[in-house]
Amino acid sequence: MAITGSRMMDDTPGAGARTKVLAILFFSAGIAAAFSEHLARLYGLAMDSELYSHIVLIPVLSAYLMYSKRKEVLSSAAYGPTCGIPVLLAGAAVFIAGRSVFHDGGSFHLAAMVLSAVVFWIGGFVAVFGAASARAALFPLLFLLFAVPVPEAAIEPLIRFLQRGSTEAAWFFLSASGSPVEREGFFFHLPGLTVEVARECSGIRSSLVLFIAGVMASSMFLRTWPCRLAFVAALFPIAVVKNGVRITVLTLAGYHIDERMLYGTLHTRGGIPFFLLALVMAGVVMWALAKVERKAARGG
Repeated sequence: MAITGSRMMDDTPGAGARTKVLAILFFSAGIAAAFSEHLARLYGLAMDSELYSHIVLIPVLSAYLMYSKRKEVLSSAAYGPTCGIPVLLAGAAVFIAGRSVFHDGGSFHLAAMVLSAVVFWIGGFVAVFGAASARAALFPLLFLLFAVPVPEAAIEPLIRFLQRGSTEAAWFFLSASGSPVEREGFFFHLPGLTVEVARECSGIRSSLVLFIAGVMASSMFLRTWPCRLAFVAALFPIAVVKNGVRITVLTLAGYHIDERMLYGTLHTRGGIPFFLLALVMAGVVMWALAKVERKAARGG
């Protein structure tokens, strides 16, 4: 009778939290060992490419978000293999598809393998902690998807979008400045100076960092999904405006001060002030949306 009672207690929400934490740690070690080759490639990619440098922070940030929700997660923890097994099967399907379709070992293959590892881990979490805990930890779990390296070929449309949007924004600011500037596609012509908004000027890296930081901030400081989605959507025009301001400042500095400023430190390492400008704009939007939430909570 005592044994039966112990088993029943172990199946109740929140029971055996330490055992469950140990179980997910061992499962994580198994995932790391099984995907060690691909995770090593992912780490090397993050170290070698600025476009993917944010990836090393994603597990750390996800762990922090998970820790911040530890009470909700552990209080409702109960084994949920019936919910976890379908997710594990989805991870297996991604793995098989990645091996069979992208068998050349290229960027799409790596993306598929990392996605498989993430889905496998989420499936293990759901199986160990149950559906209720997974719902409580939904955002930290989904945040891990940012660790999947989107191949440059797949991200090319976004780069083009940012390049075009930044060109339009820079053209607006340059025209408003009163400078003698003419435009020809991605080129700005000033007397004695021509500036091209090249693919590398799209600001894709800073835009990705802004987007990821914004997604995390929306979860921490906004309470409703409509406001969260509105904030995330606002990050795209903010990124475009920020990049347009940077191109404008560089162009005017090169024209009015010294052309070498287009190729100097302000161009190669001067992105921080403009990123801070983007953060300020995002902060204003978040403040406005938080105010809307407070007003709605008071009933109008």
